[in-house]
Amino acid sequence: MTHLSNIHLPDTDRVAGDELSPGTELSNGQYVVEKYLNCGGFGITYLARDSLGRKVVIKECFPNAICCRAGENVRLRSRTYEVDFDRAVDLFQKEARALAALEHPNIVGVHQIFQANGTAYMALDFIEGMDLLDMLDAHPEVRSPAAIRELSVILLHALIYVHDNGILHRDISPDNILLDTAGTPILIDFGAARQGATQASRILSRVYTVKDGYSPQEFYFAGSAQSPSSDLYALAATFYHLIDGSAPPNSSLRLAAVAEDKPDPYVPLAGRFPAFDDRLLASIDRCMCLFAKDRLPDARAWLDEITGEAVRRPDAATIRADKDITRQIAELVEENHKAIAERPRNAPQPEARPAPPPGEAPDERAYWAILNEDPAGPEATDPDHRLRADPDGKRRARRLTALLSWLIWAPRRHIDHNI
Repeated sequence: MTHLSNIHLPDTDRVAGDELSPGTELSNGQYVVEKYLNCGGFGITYLARDSLGRKVVIKECFPNAICCRAGENVRLRSRTYEVDFDRAVDLFQKEARALAALEHPNIVGVHQIFQANGTAYMALDFIEGMDLLDMLDAHPEVRSPAAIRELSVILLHALIYVHDNGILHRDISPDNILLDTAGTPILIDFGAARQGATQASRILSRVYTVKDGYSPQEFYFAGSAQSPSSDLYALAATFYHLIDGSAPPNSSLRLAAVAEDKPDPYVPLAGRFPAFDDRLLASIDRCMCLFAKDRLPDARAWLDEITGEAVRRPDAATIRADKDITRQIAELVEENHKAIAERPRNAPQPEARPAPPPGEAPDERAYWAILNEDPAGPEATDPDHRLRADPDGKRRARRLTALLSWLIWAPRRHIDHNI
């Protein structure tokens, strides 16, 4: 397939750069671009509206080392890049399909994959809130021992789910963890396609695939073995930043220092922050080890280190049953939303469901709290309820209750989803 056909000259009144202009329709009018959000070496993100008027985020496969914009179409900088671009598009779609199969409240959802303008796109959840990097300045409460401990447990459960599905995130950092207005931490911007592209093509290795301070040293070298412990390094670096106030030293510089028999510039957290749990600090330091063999092997082991509770790997039957339950609940919620939308405005409202008497039907109350996001559910009075009731990481809403007091009243902000 060639990506040079049907190319129109750029409309300089509508396009200021390589991004699509506001008002551009995608997928036969199903999505309309509202504004440009962000860009990186591998793609561009936009805020858009779907056909029902809902906000979504659109990611466009756009490896700028080998392509540019011509009107709305993507044009190769040279015909010699055609094979490399096709590989990039194929890997982008492969990643999108893998992410679309994930169903977890702490992982950004993928709604649709489609092709247009000579490239590929994916439509994702729009998250309203702010990322952890912005929160460091705006809300220093995120650095409290209680918040970081709870955040670590939530994100480790999410990583267990990701890794169990055979996926590595490869780009964990404070700006790729969003906290929505309900207090739910969400992992965004998986880097699987970018890593695969650089391995598939020497030309695509120009794409920037590491993030200084957060990427482990194996990400800097093409062909290096990567494993779940690679994601643990990046997550540990994120927690290091939250606790210490600055990102840890670049892992490539650390490696160079060690190679020259100089001291590792990394300064361990253990012993420097007495307000924090020693087990948490020690586990972060261990996951920040330069070499994978010295780190904790996976997210389960890390979670066990800080909670003392082993998380078993669900068997195939459990996974199938859990997906069936998730699908059935989603269908019920969708039917409920449709019924509410179709109800006449002057129709009498249904009688409010009374709260169960104290000590009665706790499981039923928990069920309705999950469906209706009831703020008076068990977690309101017992922040650890969700963790104890869900030790195997099943996909229930996981919120950062240590920060809910300000989240309820915090002004809503729109997030720029990073590439």
